[in-house]
Amino acid sequence: MKFTHLWPLAFVILVPVIIIMYMMKQKAKEQKVSSLYLWSEMIKNDRANTPWEKLKKNWLMILQIITLLVLIAALTSPYFLSGLVSSGKACIVIDTSASMGFMYDEDQTRFEKAKEEAASYVRKLKNGTEISLITSDKNAILLAGKSQNKNEIIEQIKNLEVSTYPGDASEGVSMAKSLALDSKGLQTLVITDSNIDVENLDAMVVDVYSDVDNVAVEYVSHGFKGSELDVLVKVTNYSNEPVKRDVSLYQGENLLYTKEVEIEANTSEVVYFEDVVLEGSVYFAQVSGKDACDDDNISYDVLADGSERRVLLMTRANVYLEKALNLIPGIAVTKSEDISSIDDFAKQEFDLYIFDGMVPDKLPGQGNIIIFGCDCPEITQIDDYIAEGRVIHGLESKTTKYLDGLSFGVSNTYSYKVPDYATPFLATNGITDDKTANIAFIGEKQGRTYAMIGFDLHNSDFPLYMEYPLLMYNLVNECINGGIISDYVYSSGESVAVNSNIEGSLPAVTRPDGEVIELTDYRYNFSDTKEYGVYSISQTVRDNEEKSSFVVNYPVSESKIDTHPSMIISDSDKVVTEVKGIFNLRNFIICLALFLLALEWIFSLRK
Repeated sequence: MKFTHLWPLAFVILVPVIIIMYMMKQKAKEQKVSSLYLWSEMIKNDRANTPWEKLKKNWLMILQIITLLVLIAALTSPYFLSGLVSSGKACIVIDTSASMGFMYDEDQTRFEKAKEEAASYVRKLKNGTEISLITSDKNAILLAGKSQNKNEIIEQIKNLEVSTYPGDASEGVSMAKSLALDSKGLQTLVITDSNIDVENLDAMVVDVYSDVDNVAVEYVSHGFKGSELDVLVKVTNYSNEPVKRDVSLYQGENLLYTKEVEIEANTSEVVYFEDVVLEGSVYFAQVSGKDACDDDNISYDVLADGSERRVLLMTRANVYLEKALNLIPGIAVTKSEDISSIDDFAKQEFDLYIFDGMVPDKLPGQGNIIIFGCDCPEITQIDDYIAEGRVIHGLESKTTKYLDGLSFGVSNTYSYKVPDYATPFLATNGITDDKTANIAFIGEKQGRTYAMIGFDLHNSDFPLYMEYPLLMYNLVNECINGGIISDYVYSSGESVAVNSNIEGSLPAVTRPDGEVIELTDYRYNFSDTKEYGVYSISQTVRDNEEKSSFVVNYPVSESKIDTHPSMIISDSDKVVTEVKGIFNLRNFIICLALFLLALEWIFSLRK
């Protein structure tokens, strides 16, 4: 048992005062009697000449002393520890990630349960406790630091909303560990549905995970077949029982196609829709039925421009490059061997210009650029010219995706200074072997994509490797897709890289709720993707409005929680399903004191 206040113990000094009052001689009164029978008692009183008398057994005195001690005990507010309780400094970490929106039971979601437990914990803390409040999903946010206002903290907890972002309580726990370095004795309460590491932290974890039935649309993909589409929809059943559901394709509010599918427990099924005709570029797939989470029952997709892209290849003779380009669908290649003929193509707009071993004095004013084995000061400066043979290796990037362990040899190559807007994807050892030389890079600037490769394909064995056509496919497609945005499908919380034309107006993004957000720069990482649905981005260039769309879907990683705290944390004292807090005895002691006072009053009347 512990005490909230110790100062009331000073009133214990009143106990001897009560005893002394009962030891004091009461003043004798003269009284006539009818008989001398009581004379002996009068003699005893007459002998008591001192102001004190021997303490006698007196039940009223004992009752008054007990009442005083009970009142003192009530003022100290004693309590028993029952579960987690702050020792003066408390921190609350609440998981607000998308999975917390799942149903906890029939009446509330996991997040509503978490808020209920957090508010209960705060109410049970002793007055004067310094309370910090942290929310956590993909980021951690400190909402309150060392506040002693319990009502204010509870109000903040009530106003919290679950986010649409992926994540868990890990970021919040990391912040709590930082706070613990400055607040000795800090006790932390973590409320989450996912497993977290609370090592080296004085923490209690409230596990609000619930084993629920859920079916989700993991992704939607498509392929062009002339003017029609083949659409693929992957649906996963995270339940422990097989389900039968309808999978439908919509464009806006219009239902296009529906198929029934039966999915076994904890498995996925792929549903195909063939010969689909769409009038617009955005559509979505939806699985029927209500379950633990409705947000992952829908997944959007956007059609990239399916028209043929025009490519101008300027090369003297490069069979390797020409064959690689012929393997890439959706492009039409125009070839020229004379660099001076670039002016003849000035009136024709190409989506991509490829310069192999030659560059014009001035690059075209529109379209994307790929350069092989040349110096082009208009884009960047040469760092070194490496005349000896080198082994080239791939760097982690979008261009080298699925090309793990890429390595080949070149007889000579340029190395470049990579512009700040670009990312290197091929490198080798420098001339002095003490630094990395960047051989190739790609990046977007002012709505255009630039890529430079430092070697001639004829001076390497790269075309003999199976990775060659795949890298060329990635490189060309990354350049062809260059525009205001390069990708069209995102999960909530992901940033959208906006690269607009500097000659136009600043771009604007329209969110699914209709709110228009004016961007402040031509190159911008748009991160306000918390709302699911269709976003549009527009820019006015030379009196023409250019528009593009992208979609934001529910993060698939949140549809199923593989591990939760009760599964992993072995210390059962650290994991609970509800906050128990403290058991305060003050109210019970006050009731006892009132009873004793009433008893003393009755006893006095009878005496």
